[in-house]
Amino acid sequence: MRTQSDPPTTSDRPPAEKQKWVEPVAALLMALATLSTAWCGYQSAAWTRQSNRLMNEFNSLERRAGLLTLQGMQQATIHTGMFMQALAAHQAGNDTLVHFYVERFPPELRKAYDAWIAEKPFENPNADPHPFVPKLYETPGTREAADANAKAANSLNEARKAGTLSGQYLANTVLFAAVLFFANASSRFEQRRVRIVAFSFAIAVFLFAVVRTAMLPL
Repeated sequence: MRTQSDPPTTSDRPPAEKQKWVEPVAALLMALATLSTAWCGYQSAAWTRQSNRLMNEFNSLERRAGLLTLQGMQQATIHTGMFMQALAAHQAGNDTLVHFYVERFPPELRKAYDAWIAEKPFENPNADPHPFVPKLYETPGTREAADANAKAANSLNEARKAGTLSGQYLANTVLFAAVLFFANASSRFEQRRVRIVAFSFAIAVFLFAVVRTAMLPL
C-alpha cells in the first residue's frame, strides 16, 4: 500500500496528461472551422443577393417582353385597319384616297405593302393574299420581345445557379458546425479510443468541407 509520502506512480497521473496533444490541435481545428463557417455564411448571403437581383431582372425583362408583344399586336391591328381602308379605296377606284392612305402607312406596313404590290396581287392569282404574311410583314416589337425573352430566360437560369450555390455554401456551414462539435467533444471524452475516433471524424469532416468549399466559385 502506498503511503501519503510516496511519489505518485505513472498510473496515478490524471487522464488529462494523456490527452494534452489533443487540446491544442482541437483548438486550432475549431478556430479554422469557425473562420470557415463565417466565410461560407458570407458567400451564401452574397449568392442569395445575386440570385434575388437576377430574379428581379428576370421579372423586369419578362414584363417588358409582354408589354412589347401587346403593343405590337395593337399596332398590327391598326396597320390592318389602315390596309383595309386603302384596299376599300382601291376597290372603289379612288386612287387619290389610296395614295392618301399609303403615304401614311408606318414603315413596317409600307415595306410589306410595297412588296405585296410588287407581286401584282390584283392580277397574279399566286400572289400572297395580303401583305401580313410572315415573309412580308413583321409585327412591331417582335424582335425586341424575343430578345427580352431570351435575356429573361438567361437571367432565370443564372438566378437558379446562384440559388444553388447559396444552398451549397449554407450546407458547408453545417459541416463546419459538425467539426466544431466533434473537435470540442473529442477533448472531453475519457476513453482514449472514443476520443481519437471523435477527433479523427472532426478532421475528416473538416477536410471534406474544405474541399467542397474550394470547388465552389466565389
